[in-house]
Amino acid sequence: MTGTESRHAHHAGPAVPADRRSDAELGAGVRQSGDEAALGELYRRHRPAVLAYARTFARDPHTAEDLASEAFTRTLHAVRSGAGPDAAWRPYLLTVVRHTAGQWAVSARRTELSEDFEQWLDERAAADPASGGAECVGVEERIVALEDLSLVVRGFRALPERWQAALWHSVVEGESAERIGVLLGVSPSGVTSLTARAREGLREAYLGAHAESGSRSEECRRHGPLLAAAVRRPGSRTTRQLRRHLDDCDRCRHVLFELTDLDQRLRAVLPAALLLWGVHAYLAAQLGAAGASAGAAGARRSALEAGDGVRRLRGRHQARTARRRRHHRRPRGRRPAASRPRR
Repeated sequence: MTGTESRHAHHAGPAVPADRRSDAELGAGVRQSGDEAALGELYRRHRPAVLAYARTFARDPHTAEDLASEAFTRTLHAVRSGAGPDAAWRPYLLTVVRHTAGQWAVSARRTELSEDFEQWLDERAAADPASGGAECVGVEERIVALEDLSLVVRGFRALPERWQAALWHSVVEGESAERIGVLLGVSPSGVTSLTARAREGLREAYLGAHAESGSRSEECRRHGPLLAAAVRRPGSRTTRQLRRHLDDCDRCRHVLFELTDLDQRLRAVLPAALLLWGVHAYLAAQLGAAGASAGAAGARRSALEAGDGVRRLRGRHQARTARRRRHHRRPRGRRPAASRPRR
C-alpha cells in the first residue's frame, strides 16, 4: 500500500453495520422474498455514497436526491427481475447514477444537471465528431463506448463480484477491514487476503482483455506471452525481443506501464475508469462525510432516512411496475381510448 492509500485507508470511515448480514445475503432476501428489512439495510449502507455521487451531476440538492432515488429504484427493479448486483452493490449503484444522468441529459431534465457535467458531455461529443452529437448517437451510448474502450473496466467487470467489492471498498473508499468484512461476509483478516487475490485477479483480467482486443496486431499477439511474463515479474529485465516491440508499439507499452505500477495507482485508476465523471468530487465528499454518521445520533438519523427511503423506493417501484403492466395489457394495433379521435 502506498503512502497515499495508507492515509486514505485510515480515515474515520462509516460505522460497522449492526446487521451482520453481507450485501449478498441482503440482496438475496430482496430478490427472493422482497425482504424490506434487507432493502432498508442496503439503503442505509449505500445511500450516503450514492447521494454524494449524485450531487456531482445536479444543480441543486433536490435534483441530487431525485437522481439517487432513481438509481436505487432502477437497481431494485433489476434485482427483483433476477438481474442487478450480487455482492458489488456500491460500484453498481454508482454506475447506475451516471447512466441515469446520461439519459436525463437528452431529456427535458437536462436543465436540472450541473453546467460542469453538460460541458463534459459536450467535450466528449467534440472528441467524437463521427457520432454527430448527442442527437444521433445519444449520451448513454457514447458513455458505454468509453467504458468498453477501458481495459481497466473490462478487467474489473470480469472479476467475481466479491473481488470487485473488496477492491472498491478497500482501495477506492478506504473503509476499515471490519466494515468490509461485514459487507462481504468474511473476517477482517479475510478481507486482506481477498483484496490481495482481487488485485492479482485484476492484473490477470487486464492482460486477458488486452489479449482479446481486436485492435492488436499479429506482432502484439506474438509478443503477448513475453508481455505477460514481464507484468507478472515486476522488476525483472525485459527481453531484447520485447524491448524492440515496446519501442514500436504504444499500446503494449501503455499496458506494461499500467500493470507494472497498478498497485500504486489503483486508487486513482479504478474510479476514474469506472465512473468517468466526478471522481475527485465524489472521493472528497466521502472523506468529508466519513465521521458524520458515527455515534448514536448518526445511527438514529441513518435509521430514519433508511425508513423514509425504503417507503419512497417501494412507491417508485410499484408505480414503475404498474406502468409496465398497463403497457403490456394494452391491445396491439389500437391506440388508447383517450388518444383515439372522437367520431
